[in-house]
Amino acid sequence: MILSKALSALSIAAGFVFLALGIIGIALPVLPATPFLLAASFCFLKGSRRLHARIMSNRFLGPRIERLRSAGLTAKEKISVYLFACALIIPIIVLTRSPHLRIFLIALLVIKALVFLRIKTAPAPEKPPGPGFLPPAEELPEGSGAARKS
Repeated sequence: MILSKALSALSIAAGFVFLALGIIGIALPVLPATPFLLAASFCFLKGSRRLHARIMSNRFLGPRIERLRSAGLTAKEKISVYLFACALIIPIIVLTRSPHLRIFLIALLVIKALVFLRIKTAPAPEKPPGPGFLPPAEELPEGSGAARKS
């Protein structure tokens, strides 16, 4: 009984730490938000169903966590987030004189790439045809006036 309460309290504390890191990771491209938010969700699920329900019902975090758990990110989303992080971190690597900071930031970019590789890649959503879309010529009715210019 005492051990289960201690594990529950430890899970809740870890959940809050992961949640804080995840929220910081949303704002800062240096930290990957995704694994921290998923870890926070897992810890809250183990420690307190009420806290898990609260994080999942949050209008900003809940849909993001659920989508990551179920579908993952599309390849385009993964690439755009990673390139954005690179665009902010690489100038610092180039301009800094500290070799320790350079090594740290390069390691951070490598870890971020590995995290993105481990996240499920969701299929890209199908886009409906936009305005001006013409079906193949064989699908056009005769005399429709929508003849294509070749």
